[in-house]
Amino acid sequence: MDAAEMPAGQFWRIIERAARAGDDQDAHVEALRTELRELSLDMIVSFEVAFRRYLNAAYSWDLWGAAYVIHSGCSDDGFEYFRRWLVARGRDTYEQALADPDSLAQLDGQPGFREIWWFEEIYYVAGEVFEEKGGGGDVRDCSEPEAGAYSGAEPAGERFQTDDAYLSRRYPRLWQQFAVKPRN
Repeated sequence: MDAAEMPAGQFWRIIERAARAGDDQDAHVEALRTELRELSLDMIVSFEVAFRRYLNAAYSWDLWGAAYVIHSGCSDDGFEYFRRWLVARGRDTYEQALADPDSLAQLDGQPGFREIWWFEEIYYVAGEVFEEKGGGGDVRDCSEPEAGAYSGAEPAGERFQTDDAYLSRRYPRLWQQFAVKPRN
């Protein structure tokens, strides 16, 4: 059963207020919990529907290639966590990355510091708050399935190549920031 999606402006305001917690993912998760606790059960479901749709819209080979360069490789699960991180960064970063994944090179971050670029835990917050407030069932059942390896769906666009020459041409700024520098 599909539920209504939260309006984009409201969704991104919630995401961006929670993101003010900074790079501390535990603080970020708690800030999102605080935001969602202010919502009705129906609005938490609407938030989850919007969150899932933004994750799915980011399921592209272009973004997966960017994650591959940033992390010196990227598994199916790693790409899921990367897309969760991308949504958690807020609307501007998300939209710029969808339009040009190489734009991610302008963000702060150090090569090899994966926690900054992955955010698994944010995916579970809406469900936890929904349950805490007395909601029955899994809030994720109210939205479209998450695109990913287990869904059987292929990412949008053309598959990236894993050779250095292709990646350095396709993602020149990310390549310069993450692939050229020695890893710690």
